[in-house]
Amino acid sequence: MAVRHGTRGVRVPNITMLDIDQLKETKLRPLVTKSLRHRAPDPAFHAMMGHNPDLSRSMYLAWGTVFNTGRVDHSLKEIIRVQLSRMADCTY
Repeated sequence: MAVRHGTRGVRVPNITMLDIDQLKETKLRPLVTKSLRHRAPDPAFHAMMGHNPDLSRSMYLAWGTVFNTGRVDHSLKEIIRVQLSRMADCTY
């Protein structure tokens, strides 16, 4: 795994993105297909997390629970997600 410098000068690992078509040939196929159909989460989620299929599946299920259930409006959840990403200097 390569290492690059983050926006704050901190060394962070550079995760390689897996090919979506290759991921469709793994046990992640149903999740990748659903992500492509619904455009959420971004298929890049699986391209990054697919190095560990069990973790990818668990994170996908957690994401679905957070964003698709509960009493908080989805648009507010999206605003919070973007704001947290900006606060963490995450460009993803």
